[in-house]
Amino acid sequence: MFPLLSRELRRKAFHITGSLIPVGYYFVTKETALILLSFVNVILLLAEWLRLIGKIKLPQILLRPHEEKKVAAYIYFQMAALFSILVFDKTIAIAALLMLALGDTASGLAGAMMNGGNIRNNGAKNRVKPIPIMAVMFSVCVLVGLALLSLPLAPDMTKLSFGVYAAGALGATLGDAVPVRIMGRQVDDNLMIPLLAGAFMTASGFI
Repeated sequence: MFPLLSRELRRKAFHITGSLIPVGYYFVTKETALILLSFVNVILLLAEWLRLIGKIKLPQILLRPHEEKKVAAYIYFQMAALFSILVFDKTIAIAALLMLALGDTASGLAGAMMNGGNIRNNGAKNRVKPIPIMAVMFSVCVLVGLALLSLPLAPDMTKLSFGVYAAGALGATLGDAVPVRIMGRQVDDNLMIPLLAGAFMTASGFI
């Protein structure tokens, strides 16, 4: 357990820096955020292509074993950030991306500490994550909503209710816990978490 937890801690230290994207988005307009993230995505996609064809090497800490020959999670994270900001209301996008950065970090660490919780690396392909890990994910995402409720909003942000954030926490938890496959390939949870969180929050706002 401890080697796995240590490795997960190192990886999640990088993963949690993704929270700088929604924090930065708080201070800039949607148009500015989209321009900056589009530029970042182009650079990262180029670097990832060079890595996959063997032209460059990245630190192993950034990659899971199954990502050696596949697109790595940080690419999906950046794409999810771009899509979320493009599609959702600013407050919803910020909440969804914080749920991804912080909730997924907590879920990963809980899975590393729990016997059988690390379903990515134990050969399981279609298993739903255990309920205790789902509870950790949901709790952290709810805390994200509570934090946003207590913080002053930027002028271009919309005030949301706790119920909307709770719906987002549910969507994020499902995106993290339930594997989704399209044409036989599993959709990376770095895409599913913020997109489901944002969709649930958007839908709950109309109820």
